[in-house]
Amino acid sequence: MNKIISLIIIVIFLNNCSFGNKSGIWTGSDQIVKNQNSDNQNLELIFKKQSNLIKAVELSPGRLLSFDNPKLYKDWPQSFQNKFNNINNVSFLNEGNYKKLSKISNAEVNRNILVYQNNLFFSDFKGNIGIFSLSENSLIFKFNFYKKKIKKTKKNIKMIILDNNIIAADNFGYIYSVNYKTNKIEWAKNFLIPFRSNLKIINGIIFISDEKNKVILIDSKNGNKIEELYTQPAKTVSKFENNLAVDSNNNILFLSTNGTLYSLNLLNNKIINWIQNFKSENDLIFNGNPIVVSNKNIIISTSDNITLLNENGSRIWNLNIKSSILPVISGNTIFTINDDNYLMLINKRTGEIIYSKNLHLLIASEFKKDFQKKIKKIDHIYLINNKLLLISSKSYFVEINIGNIININSIKKNPFNILSDVIFLENEMLFVSRSNKIYKVN
Repeated sequence: MNKIISLIIIVIFLNNCSFGNKSGIWTGSDQIVKNQNSDNQNLELIFKKQSNLIKAVELSPGRLLSFDNPKLYKDWPQSFQNKFNNINNVSFLNEGNYKKLSKISNAEVNRNILVYQNNLFFSDFKGNIGIFSLSENSLIFKFNFYKKKIKKTKKNIKMIILDNNIIAADNFGYIYSVNYKTNKIEWAKNFLIPFRSNLKIINGIIFISDEKNKVILIDSKNGNKIEELYTQPAKTVSKFENNLAVDSNNNILFLSTNGTLYSLNLLNNKIINWIQNFKSENDLIFNGNPIVVSNKNIIISTSDNITLLNENGSRIWNLNIKSSILPVISGNTIFTINDDNYLMLINKRTGEIIYSKNLHLLIASEFKKDFQKKIKKIDHIYLINNKLLLISSKSYFVEINIGNIININSIKKNPFNILSDVIFLENEMLFVSRSNKIYKVN
């Protein structure tokens, strides 16, 4: 009798349940998991979106900000001036005067410009490398390494100065050293794969990366390859260029187009100290900014986050702040502008956002004119004499007072469009305009 009752119960249960995919039982269990994952993803997206809603944060009353002392740069021999890529508090007259010097080339000038011993070093798309005397206001050196068959092809050249030599690397895989005192090539090598990074030099060894994310060590005396390190090759094309920096222990820091940061001890043990990845799983292409090293800390700013690490590779804090601007670090403060146009000050030690305000609102609160629409996107941020200088894509200069109260000091529209990197040299700002003319601003 009990068996009959049990059989009846089973039949009733089976008639009221389906084994189809819609039921979610047994054969439909995969579908349930997928649905659950989908719901979780939606929740993650919601929370992520909420976390991106940066709120306005006023500076706490009585909060004192301390910065490193303004630094007077006399030379600018490499990209970002120094091995740390840290353009700190800059000494700058900022009197609002500008002087236009001569046109330096008929071809478009590459962004990478350098200054050494009062001479400006530049290259152009035709492969010319030139030296312009800032004191004499004249071109004193011009050199072209390339043969006729590739002269018409666009050259993307990166340079670094070592003693009396210009070391140049390009998008054809050539790297060469030119003695600008003797006007002779010291050596030239072709590595066949286009180079795609800035250059760093430690103890006479050149560090550079190619577009396949390979780090190469080259002897600066003869151009011979010393070592090469294969990392994960690039899978997609990215606008981000591989970036190199050096930490306080002379380890090479390498941020690849895959969003992977490597700490490399290539001078001694030739080992990888550690690896950290900063590419979001949801992004096919990595977008980030160059590495910045500050007082044994490493700052990585990407299209998703700003992260602080120590030189052992441990993450100290991480903020969901999207930014396409190289941050400025001075003292215990990090300055950046996020992609929603918020000016943000971050406590470097703790990761606390100590100030946050929309730039358009900040400008509109102090200026009657509709400047915020004219200024457009901010491309560069600098700390000059304890004040912030913002440079927009429309060549506006916005100066901001940083103290107990943060406010706009001045807004100026300049009669030029900046093409090159910006260099600060002996209380002046130096750059090349889109008309290939040198401008000095003080």
